[in-house]
Amino acid sequence: MKNIGKGAASLILLSFVGMSFIQHTQFLDLEVQGIHSWRQSQTMWNIRNFVRHDNNICNPRINKFNGGKSNILRYEFPLMQWTIAQVQKAINEEIRVVRIMMFLMGLLTLFSFTLIVKELFDDWLTAVLSAVLLQYSPVFYYYTWNPLPDSWALSFGFLYLAFVFIHCKSQKTQHLLIASIALTAATLCKLPYLMFSIVSIFFFLSDLYQGRDLLGKLRTYALPQFVILLPAIAWYIWVMPGWKGNPILTGQLGDAFDLSEYINILRFHRTTMFPRILTSPPIWILVIIGLVTYVKRWRRKPWVLSLVGITLLYLILEFKPIGVVHDYYMLPFLSWIFIIVAYGVSYLRKWKYGYLIVLAVCIWSSLYTASTMQSFWDYEKSGINNDIFLYSEELKDAVPNDEHCIVLRDKTDHLFSYRIDKMGYTFRYDHLPIGWIDDMVRNYDVRYMYSDSREVDESADFQKYLKRVMLQKGSIKVIELQLPVSIIDK
Repeated sequence: MKNIGKGAASLILLSFVGMSFIQHTQFLDLEVQGIHSWRQSQTMWNIRNFVRHDNNICNPRINKFNGGKSNILRYEFPLMQWTIAQVQKAINEEIRVVRIMMFLMGLLTLFSFTLIVKELFDDWLTAVLSAVLLQYSPVFYYYTWNPLPDSWALSFGFLYLAFVFIHCKSQKTQHLLIASIALTAATLCKLPYLMFSIVSIFFFLSDLYQGRDLLGKLRTYALPQFVILLPAIAWYIWVMPGWKGNPILTGQLGDAFDLSEYINILRFHRTTMFPRILTSPPIWILVIIGLVTYVKRWRRKPWVLSLVGITLLYLILEFKPIGVVHDYYMLPFLSWIFIIVAYGVSYLRKWKYGYLIVLAVCIWSSLYTASTMQSFWDYEKSGINNDIFLYSEELKDAVPNDEHCIVLRDKTDHLFSYRIDKMGYTFRYDHLPIGWIDDMVRNYDVRYMYSDSREVDESADFQKYLKRVMLQKGSIKVIELQLPVSIIDK
């Protein structure tokens, strides 16, 4: 097939986007559950609290007041959470609003990637087919429907890359400004996406190597990007001192070296992460063809190696925190992996009917990914008591939403309380000293407890704080609390 125009290419992309949306709609009104729902629920608490309580974008709030502290928790700048909250304020506070907003930002990623590949190969069909294959990367497919700021960081990161390449050809200031704003937004949404700036650094050093004016490049290229990036830098300088205990800060240095654990993680990345989560069997042949093609021609686009290098360095530094669990930490790898896939697509496009092979791979990918990712939304994979999902509506209605409650046990810190829509004091294990309960009831006006821990709620010491069991659904009790009579009399 000869080169097609932007309009025809857009129709192909929109057709697959429509297919993806239809494939996702079965989960449109599904509340948060499944793989990594613990992090999704933390994000949803930010959104919920912006809508209901405090709309200050600098005050992202969660569910927990443990220790009598504020429920403000500042990690990434909550650009995504706050923006979605404003849409919910204007429309309604439903999960479908969140999911559609996530999907729309996924379209920005696809649009940006299409521009990147178009700049590489000057072929709209190659660009569009490569974007379709990116859309059906399993990790991309899952997180463009689920609330994680990493997805928005990826969208802005790809937009940055697209306009850096456009600026290289046009040398127009407005293209550099768009790229810089996009990089700042990506970094605000998630700090590690600052790594994408390696591409600008590469082009800057390349120009210097070719004898370009150092001061001129600093003034017209490096300085504008740095100045626009300052708000993101300022945010993290402010909030990072409060990240004590966050393994992302310490990376490989946080724990003792355990060779067997590292071997297991490495095996998982080799057998699962790269071949089945970041990519999938339908596109393996394109990855291989693309890799061979790029290796032969790498001198034409050496900047790709800068992306490969920076993401691998990131993986090495954060190898243990990423482990076998945090697949969404690996989203930056999609940048160069699918550029390699695009090289494979471009190679097959030179065959007489090669585009039909790629189109068949796109269709296969769409069916394969949708099928294999189906189970990722199963509540059994949420990591907490299944009864929370089976009886969430009854549990939520048992106590007014404005009551602060004790929630026990929630290993995720956020998901149990999110599903029952209760803020308060959340504990992970079968350990809740009676003195803590007394303090919360007496000093913090806590009158209710949700518990699936018989070790706590059936203990002898606890009985004097138990006024009545209001509801029991499965293994979960909703308990009304009281102060012991002896304390009241005093």
